[in-house]
Amino acid sequence: MPRTTFEHSGFFRFRLEPLSRTNEVASGLAALVHDPAWALARQWQFGEFAGQDAGSPVLARVEGHNTLVSAWRPARNDIAPGDPAAVPAWVPYDPASGPLDELVESEDDAGPDEYLRVEGGAHFVRLLDQAGLSSKLPQVLAEYRFAELPTGAASLVTLLAPRVPDAHELAKDLADGGLRVPGLTVVGERWLAWWRGVAPPETPGPDAFDPHRFEHCSDFSFGDRVLHAEEYLGDGLDWYSVDADPAGVPAAAAPVRTFTQEVVPSTVRFGGIPADRFWEMEDAQINLGATDVSSLDTGRLLLISFAEVYGNDWFLFPLEVPAGSITTLDDIVVTDSFGDTHSVERAGRDDPRWNMFTVTGTDDGLLMMPSGRGAVGDFLESVALARDELANLAWAIEKTVTLRGELVDRRERWLRIAPQGPPPNAIGSYAVQTIVPDYWLPLVPHALTADAIRFALVPLVQPGAESKPAGRLLHIDHWVHEEEVPREGALVTRRPVVARWFDGSWHVWVRREKNPGGGETSSGLHFDIVRPSETWP
Repeated sequence: MPRTTFEHSGFFRFRLEPLSRTNEVASGLAALVHDPAWALARQWQFGEFAGQDAGSPVLARVEGHNTLVSAWRPARNDIAPGDPAAVPAWVPYDPASGPLDELVESEDDAGPDEYLRVEGGAHFVRLLDQAGLSSKLPQVLAEYRFAELPTGAASLVTLLAPRVPDAHELAKDLADGGLRVPGLTVVGERWLAWWRGVAPPETPGPDAFDPHRFEHCSDFSFGDRVLHAEEYLGDGLDWYSVDADPAGVPAAAAPVRTFTQEVVPSTVRFGGIPADRFWEMEDAQINLGATDVSSLDTGRLLLISFAEVYGNDWFLFPLEVPAGSITTLDDIVVTDSFGDTHSVERAGRDDPRWNMFTVTGTDDGLLMMPSGRGAVGDFLESVALARDELANLAWAIEKTVTLRGELVDRRERWLRIAPQGPPPNAIGSYAVQTIVPDYWLPLVPHALTADAIRFALVPLVQPGAESKPAGRLLHIDHWVHEEEVPREGALVTRRPVVARWFDGSWHVWVRREKNPGGGETSSGLHFDIVRPSETWP
């Protein structure tokens, strides 16, 4: 029993002390119920015996089917209605052959560059030395020498090209049956296996890249439906990259695999969930009950309600689905701890407003794209698209390009060759226009209709320099849709990707990717100027 003591030390102080009747604590910790009949009666009065969630799930039987992807094709936005002959043909695709990203993102003319051809030739020379066949090297060079030796500044390519064979010519002969030099069958087979893992395919597939938007556009055939990727930016295919195309005509029927599995559900666990046992100490690091919320903070209130009130009502179980498939669950039957069975329906099956992780335009199904994002390398090329309101132009700024396998910073190269302006004097000097760096490529607006324009890439001729593209993303007479150069700009890049598929095979390609830019810019382009000029009043 608690008791109150009074002490006097200049003021009154009250202290409550518990007074236990016994010296043991087991009875208190046991939390005994002295009248079970009364507790059962109260449960009956409150209707707890009629609850539908009294049992816990112990077993679940899942039935469903997978629809595999069977083909893909690049899509075109300029096809005239009613012209089926202009629609690209479907390209058969098997998810076991490799990631779909490699086909959609890779370049159509991505043959080996000079650097890779030299590197491949150096590896062939290395294999000859390991096999003790270095004496065959003069014969190999006589048959597979570079047709045109690279010239220019000293680099790895110019130094090694006269001393190694052309890997591109070696690969063509080995793929056709053998080398023109006898006695190199074993070395050729070893080298060809290595070359296929690092070089792009000799016969690339169709290109889905739209150079006028710097985006990919493609279709995918899944059974009796077509999924369309309208503005794929090249950052990895996923379920949110595509939408259902109701007017699309699919390819040949894709295989459908049905499955039935029995799984054991487990409780969903997360930080801050209430403890299961009565006397269990809960983790105080996450205290959802101490969250500061207002009456209008609906999101936080729903989160707390889910975690504190219904947290122990959610269960999960693993379900493996094949890559490159749409998985639809036909039936889920759960058996609880009392032996009763319950059929679980998908939330919002008849309500289109409830749609999570579902492709737009479809009613149900989980899309697992055969995507292999892999390891992404450094930029091979980068182009910034930006608007220049002061010059009334847009600019395609080539920041970096790859020439002969070496990364070139165009700004650094421009600073070495930039023409010098006239020396300042007291009288001043007149200039028709200012000099713009040669890696700034002007995009001039051209009017198509009264309310539509597009940007056309034109050369900028100026004293001592001429702006022209040096990479592969841009070319002379290139044009870009106006909406693809917004005020925030855009950054278009080329990057190498290496990915390992589930069968252990390696896949290499060059990805073209589009990302947000850094806002507007100014080139400093002016016409009819006198320097130094007077201060503006």
